[in-house]
Amino acid sequence: MESSTIRAQIEALTAELNSIRERIKEAKEERTRIIEELKTLRAQRAKLLSDLPGLKERYRSIVSKRRELMESFKNLANERKARLAELKELRELLQAKNSQIREMEKQARTPTSILREEINRLEWQLQTKVLSLEEENRIINKIKRLNELLAKAEALKKEKNSTLEMKALLSSLRIQVEDLSKKLGNLREEINKLSQERDFLRSRIDEIVKKNVELKTLINEKQEQVNKLSAMIEELVRKQGEIREKLSQLHKDLERSKISQIIDAKKQEIMEKLKKGGKLTFEELKILYGELEDFESE
Repeated sequence: MESSTIRAQIEALTAELNSIRERIKEAKEERTRIIEELKTLRAQRAKLLSDLPGLKERYRSIVSKRRELMESFKNLANERKARLAELKELRELLQAKNSQIREMEKQARTPTSILREEINRLEWQLQTKVLSLEEENRIINKIKRLNELLAKAEALKKEKNSTLEMKALLSSLRIQVEDLSKKLGNLREEINKLSQERDFLRSRIDEIVKKNVELKTLINEKQEQVNKLSAMIEELVRKQGEIREKLSQLHKDLERSKISQIIDAKKQEIMEKLKKGGKLTFEELKILYGELEDFESE
């Protein structure tokens, strides 16, 4: 093979080798850059996921607490409803009782003390005085009427006492309803706070899960890029090795070509000397009859 042809091949392969070296360098730099990005992304994902168990536990705790408070709220609301029903029924009963008392008051306006005093006076007359039959009957009838009025007056007093008890019960029920309303208000406020925190945590958990999916996808993409770059670098290094072997062989071929040209020139000189009748030295004979391999080792 001509030396010029070998040199041309060497130049072409050297240029290709330099191009491959540059591509390997660029690929390694790109791979290093992506690996650093991967480290950052994995650290972000690890930090993101480290918060998730605590958030989920807090979420479950709040949901459980809220459920308990909702049950308590329901029970208190039912109790308040029952007290309100009792309050309404007692008010209606008290109104009816007051109406009844007003009617009784029309018939029993005289106090019981006066009625008893008058009855005692009349009974004393019956026991101590000598009366005619007519006067005795009149007093007996009057005592009878007064006893009837006394019975009505005592019934009225009893009803009024009953009314006082009902008013006391009414007041107690009102206090119970107010206390239950206050408790329900406090529970409602606490439930609302828990609902807000629950919704915030749910939103935060969903956000972390979504972000985690995004980071995982991005990490997989980056890892795929690293794998492709590693495969490409491996292929380029293999190709680089092949080119180096070819270059090594071409340099050997070039050296052989140079030696061959030098030997051919020497042989021409020796043949010219021989034609002129000159005496050949041992070295000249060796060059004239030797093989190219004999000179390569020298």
